[in-house]
Amino acid sequence: MAGQASMASKLSLVIKHGTANFIGLHSQPSQFRPQLVSCQVGQPRATVKVMLIAFTNTKGGVGKSTLASHLALWLFDKGYRVALLDSDEQETAARWVRAAEPTMTVVTATEMEVIHRVCTELLAIHDILVADTPGQESDAARTVTLLCDLAIVPLQPSKPDLRAIKDALKNIRLAQEISGTGRPEAHIVLNLTAKIDVQTKSLKKQLQEAGFPVANNKVRRLNALRDACDTAVTRMKASVGGEAARDLDALFTELLGKRLEIIARPKNAEINIGKAANE
Repeated sequence: MAGQASMASKLSLVIKHGTANFIGLHSQPSQFRPQLVSCQVGQPRATVKVMLIAFTNTKGGVGKSTLASHLALWLFDKGYRVALLDSDEQETAARWVRAAEPTMTVVTATEMEVIHRVCTELLAIHDILVADTPGQESDAARTVTLLCDLAIVPLQPSKPDLRAIKDALKNIRLAQEISGTGRPEAHIVLNLTAKIDVQTKSLKKQLQEAGFPVANNKVRRLNALRDACDTAVTRMKASVGGEAARDLDALFTELLGKRLEIIARPKNAEINIGKAANE
């Protein structure tokens, strides 16, 4: 409990005062360091590295909730113990995943101290925690970014979105500076692109030449994704969700393929943390 309170106070200093007043986080609590854990308690299993994956961007409408929901369901269907943390007051991802997969652990939390506690609890009993964040500057978005291992930044190929992304990247750079290890690893994902889009191709090249970490795979603006709320395109018939499912599978495999062990396991065991951490 003492370590938890200390971490929360340090996070508060970062949010209020920035990096200059926050050097102590280089010695993080052990629960936030990568760990190797059994994929299922009580049975011999392969191991996976415990991860917190955050979808973050300080601009709304870029597809964070859609991608976070699909990644959580994609991992669940592959047999991983996955949980979803929704730190956005709108709770789009939380409602989506609860409807699509009632047996998955879903928690909402918007306050800094609660987010820290929930992350600790969920990572202790899950392989992977997927987090959705608010589409604006907020304590919740900064806290999740500071705690995550992998930050995924969806970006639509437009000037307003490109201008706004600097704030999200600023939070990531702050987290990397504080960790002293380059964590979180960050990737910009070009999202909601046109099927044949010269502008997207040009933007990707410019970002890469400028040294920004851009995923090779993009997600196109497809009707199946638009209509996928409360389910997942990866669960649809191929004739309906095939193209969108291929986009997401290629993207998630690119971002996580090296991190995920292939494990044979039954469907996720039910674990109850509480539906709303703030309640």
